[in-house]
Amino acid sequence: MTKSANPPLNDEKWLQVLKYAAKSFNDVTLSRGFQYFKQQYVVALNITENRTVQAKVTGHEDYTVTLQLEQLAFSFCTCPVHTCCKHQAAVMMELADRLGYPAAQIVNAKQHLVRTAATPSAESLLQELARMSVSDWHEYMNQATSLVKPSYDQGMYLQALRVPLATLLKGSALSATADLIYFELHQFLFILQKIFDLVAGGSPVINFSYATYRLYDEAHAFLQQTAPQFNCTMAADRLEQTLSILRRQLAEESGHKYLGYGLYAAVWKYWIAPQPEAGYWVSQELDAVERQIAGRDSSSLAAAKAFLLLHQSKSSEAWTALEAGGMLDKAPASLLLSFMDLLSSSGQWGALADWLNRSASHFYGPVTKERLTYFGFWKEAARHVPEAEELLWNVLEEMLPHSAKVIENMLYERHNWKAWIETQILLEHDPFHHKVSVLQPIEKEAPELLLPYYHQAIEHYVALKNRKDYKAAVKLMKRLAKVYKKMKQIERWDSFLSRFMERHSRLRALHEELKKGKLLE
Repeated sequence: MTKSANPPLNDEKWLQVLKYAAKSFNDVTLSRGFQYFKQQYVVALNITENRTVQAKVTGHEDYTVTLQLEQLAFSFCTCPVHTCCKHQAAVMMELADRLGYPAAQIVNAKQHLVRTAATPSAESLLQELARMSVSDWHEYMNQATSLVKPSYDQGMYLQALRVPLATLLKGSALSATADLIYFELHQFLFILQKIFDLVAGGSPVINFSYATYRLYDEAHAFLQQTAPQFNCTMAADRLEQTLSILRRQLAEESGHKYLGYGLYAAVWKYWIAPQPEAGYWVSQELDAVERQIAGRDSSSLAAAKAFLLLHQSKSSEAWTALEAGGMLDKAPASLLLSFMDLLSSSGQWGALADWLNRSASHFYGPVTKERLTYFGFWKEAARHVPEAEELLWNVLEEMLPHSAKVIENMLYERHNWKAWIETQILLEHDPFHHKVSVLQPIEKEAPELLLPYYHQAIEHYVALKNRKDYKAAVKLMKRLAKVYKKMKQIERWDSFLSRFMERHSRLRALHEELKKGKLLE
């Protein structure tokens, strides 16, 4: 929906919509309308020049909603309720979403209006935030969200928490100061802490994983987006307080998903590691992590310690830290790959080969995206460390048969044509298993290696003794003739063809296909 000089909604009209929702709808209806909005039940929405919105809402039945934006009280729906129904609420939310206003504010319209009346301007709040500590920020956010109640639907709960936080600094014309960037990061950390507290309290949750994963993804994207123009170390006190909160969340993280660790590592990757003072911060943080680990059984903190040790090029100590944390048996492949990515990006090739070899058992099984990434790191290590090549092939052999495809691809990439063709024969892949373009480099570089491959496949198809397979055999024979010609050994081809015809002289259908293929006069 394109913006115009006279849009259907502006801030003044939006406030009227919120007041109308708060006055005319009950909480249950707004909640049901939010579900309809999230499930995309509003399938058509049009706005006329006189600011009348007409929309179609699906569900058990289809209904038509008409919103009169100039006189909201005259809005109606074709459902049995007629007005102030869940269908009308869903259309209001869909309209808001399309025009850039937070639909979730309608769900909590009453609370939002109360907060708006008491909220200071963005400029004055920013000045106030500059005087606060990070812990004060979290207390402030706790007060701002005090009216938000936990929901069985964690996606809805998460969105409800974000609404009052997002409006704290809305409309500020100030540049993105360090305090403002830190404050935005702490909004993510605050919401995550609320979710941790909910889980710790034993609350049943719905859609918990989806909502949480999405929030972590957004936090990662925020860190990456702000990194180029932001030196986090210029505000040392903010960085220290932020790392302290991250460590606390690592200590509270349960299970073996390592989402908190992933966010912790992202802060280092995007914000701290690029700074000249990174070495100092690694040393300081390593001391803090070790103090926090003492007396705790936290696999996420152990992962953080290993991560920091790798930054100091202490790969053996890092592996020992993981073993001491008792996490290696249950560590997901994605976690180990994150360490390998750090070793690769920092050029610690010998250490990378060592970690790849030690962690091989975590990557046994059918080929997946993570296992392909693992073998990609092996290829990098082998290019830089010659002795890693033998280790790689030992690992591939131990992983058979699941590693067969990886072995096949690596042989091909390295132009080890003899071993590649032997592998094809072993796997019973005849030449038709591949596109012609796959075999063309071999025809060019080592055509003689294709001879047994083609001969075996031709005899296989002839032995099946039916016209379809005779045709396949003839196609291969034409390709074989091309190989002999490439090798300038036409006499060998003529000799083979003569013996072939003699051996199969009684197969009339085969002779017919040979004539069609112009291999016989």
